[in-house]
Amino acid sequence: MKEELDNYLLGNLSDKEKAALLDKIELDADCKSEFIRMQNTVALSKLYEQKGDKEWAGRMINELERKAKRKQNRRLFLNIARYAAVIVLLVINGWLFGDKISLAKEEAAYTVVEVPKGQRICMMLTDGTEVWLSPRSVLHIPERFGKNERLVKLDGEGYFSVTKNDKKPFVVQTERHNIKVLGTRFNVFAYSESERFETDLLEGKVEISDREKQEKSIILTPGEKASLKSNQLVKSISVFNNEEYLKNGIFNFNNKPFGEIMEYLTLWYDVRFDIKDSAKKELLVSGKFRQSDEIKIILKALQGVHAFKFKEINEQRIEIY
Repeated sequence: MKEELDNYLLGNLSDKEKAALLDKIELDADCKSEFIRMQNTVALSKLYEQKGDKEWAGRMINELERKAKRKQNRRLFLNIARYAAVIVLLVINGWLFGDKISLAKEEAAYTVVEVPKGQRICMMLTDGTEVWLSPRSVLHIPERFGKNERLVKLDGEGYFSVTKNDKKPFVVQTERHNIKVLGTRFNVFAYSESERFETDLLEGKVEISDREKQEKSIILTPGEKASLKSNQLVKSISVFNNEEYLKNGIFNFNNKPFGEIMEYLTLWYDVRFDIKDSAKKELLVSGKFRQSDEIKIILKALQGVHAFKFKEINEQRIEIY
C-alpha cells in the first residue's frame, strides 16, 4: 500500500489504477488516515496538485480523527498570497513546509487561526463543518470537540455551514454571545473592536444567548437577523447575500450607510478613517467591490457611488472629506 500511495502522489498511476486505489482506501480506515496525512503534507509543500483530488479529499476529511496528541496550542499565521480564498486543512503532524504558514506554541487546548488583513480563508473542520473567515478574523478551534458540544471561539466575521449532529450541537462563542445550532448555514459579525454584533440565518435554526443575561436568548428562523440595539438583542429581516462574496470575494452592499462601509474597511484592513462631516457618512449607498483589492483601489471604486475625496495621512490613517 505504501508503494501505491507513493506512486499516486507522484502521478504514476493510470486512471484505472487510481480508481482501484481510492476504492481500497475507502474500505481501510488506517489507509485513509495515512493517505490524507500524506496528501496534505505534500499539498502544503506545494509539490503537487492531483486533478480531482479536492472533491474526494473534501468528502473524506470529516471522517478523519487526529491520532497524534498535541500537547501545546498551535497558532497558525496564514501569510497567504493575495487570492480569493485558500483551503486550510487542519491535519498537521507537528511540522509544515514553506513560508506560507508558521507555528507558535503556547498553552494546550486550541489551534488558533488568524486571517491577515485584506485576505479571507475557507477551512473545513474535522466534523465536516465549513467555515469562511473574513479579514483579520481569529478562530479558536479545540484539539478535540467535547462530548456534549462542538464549540469554537470567534473574534471577527465568519460564515458557517454546519454539519448536522443532533447529539452534539455546534456553538460559536463570541466575546459576549453564544450561537447554538445543530446543522445550519449562518453568518456571524462579531469583531471585539466593534460595538456591532450581527447574526444572519440562511438555513436551519439558531439560538443566540447573551452569556451575561441567559434569559435574554432569542431563536432565529431562515431569513431573520439578530443584532444589538441599545445593548439588547433584537430580530429583524435579513437581507444577507453572500454567494458572490464566498465564490469570488466580491462584497455587495445595498442601501448601507457610507460610515458602515468604512467600518468594514477599518476592520478588514486595520486602517483608521478620519471622516469629516462633509463626507456624509449617514448617506445610504449601494455597490460592490473586490475585497482582496488594495484599500486605495476600493476607495476609488466607492467614489463611483458616493462623492467624496480621500487623503492618505500615513499607512494606517486616511482622511475622508
